[in-house]
Amino acid sequence: MSKFYYTAYGLRIGSEISLPLLKEIQTDTVDLTVKFGNISEIPPLAPTKIHRAGLDAQFAQSDGRLWLDWSPIACFMAANGNELIVDTNQTDVKILSLFILSEALGLILFQNGYLLLHGSAIQLNNKGVVFVGEPGAGKSTTVAAFAQKGVSIISDDMVCIRIDEMGKPSLIPAFPQIKIWEKSVEGLQLSKNDLNVLRTGSTKFSWHESVSFEEAAVPLEQIFILSPPKGENTEISQLDKSEGPVALLSYFPLPDLLLRGGQLKDHFEKSVTIAQTTPIFRMSRPADFAKLYAFVDYMKTTI
Repeated sequence: MSKFYYTAYGLRIGSEISLPLLKEIQTDTVDLTVKFGNISEIPPLAPTKIHRAGLDAQFAQSDGRLWLDWSPIACFMAANGNELIVDTNQTDVKILSLFILSEALGLILFQNGYLLLHGSAIQLNNKGVVFVGEPGAGKSTTVAAFAQKGVSIISDDMVCIRIDEMGKPSLIPAFPQIKIWEKSVEGLQLSKNDLNVLRTGSTKFSWHESVSFEEAAVPLEQIFILSPPKGENTEISQLDKSEGPVALLSYFPLPDLLLRGGQLKDHFEKSVTIAQTTPIFRMSRPADFAKLYAFVDYMKTTI
């Protein structure tokens, strides 16, 4: 029996587990149930590129079920896009929330047919802008700089894209949180009074309470692929439409084993649709915070 009811990524969620970052709702119907359970039979696990809280996840799939194992913290099973089973002895709500509201929830979104990217997104003038890139490229820092200027965030860490029957992509809001390293906190001169340490012993912070959050889906307007600074000047170049789908493949946030056969075909076709309708840019991250704020101001006046 669910104790809590939330919304995130357009889903009505009934959960046995407290997820304080999510917006509470009242509902008689849920799209997703999150509950504790014993996961006893798992197919052979394979290593993944997914790394969280010092642990590398392992993955398995079979007959509409997907598993992510972060032993000894927790094991997750996503079933049929509407049920997430959590097998854990962990009682720390922060730790459980960190793992549930990440790739584990991403498995459910994948089962529901959304295209997912490892990135962050904002809303500018009712249009969505996405920032993707390798770890350390500056996605969350960039989004935090926009948030400081009063811009609403849509998601951080994982971007969820829905493509409608007309082929138009839109961004589905996640929940109000930006995760940023201490170095970025200091560079942005954020007050730590407004932040929470992500987990005990971590130098990464969660900005949640005072951040502006967009609750409605918005059309996808632009995608930026961030890279580390290249000298003093920020370099921006637009990709050809033919380059976009292959470029986006690099930023799939879930296990690569999911992109096989028909699932790879479906993902690539969605990426082609996005590349045909959405400008995709490569951008070297601004070399310092003054240049980052200048980029924010420029985007606010041009989107």
